[in-house]
Amino acid sequence: MLSSDGIIKSAMAKRGFKHRRTEDQFSIRGEYARNLQFVYSRNKSTKAGLIVDLVYFAVDVVSEKLVIGLYRENPDIENGVYINSTRSLDLKKFNDEEFNRVLDKLVTSLEDKFK
Repeated sequence: MLSSDGIIKSAMAKRGFKHRRTEDQFSIRGEYARNLQFVYSRNKSTKAGLIVDLVYFAVDVVSEKLVIGLYRENPDIENGVYINSTRSLDLKKFNDEEFNRVLDKLVTSLEDKFK
């Protein structure tokens, strides 16, 4: 359902994210479940240094929601986590427009903070 029409893949490509295919790079142990979660990543060099964005997708089966999380960090400094937040989307409302709306709220521009 989620990948049949490429909604996630095209939205992430439009934002400059790449999908990592090796299991250890897209398996995260989170608060929702110990399961395989798909992660897209993007690296950007700024005046503050290297900024790594990880956007992950998981499904909360009980609540029937797609969980989307953003983890933004500077791996070169200690305690370099800038953002660690999640949003969810009801699977019954999952479509291109709703997905992009949630993603736009979650994945903010780097230029806002690191000019």
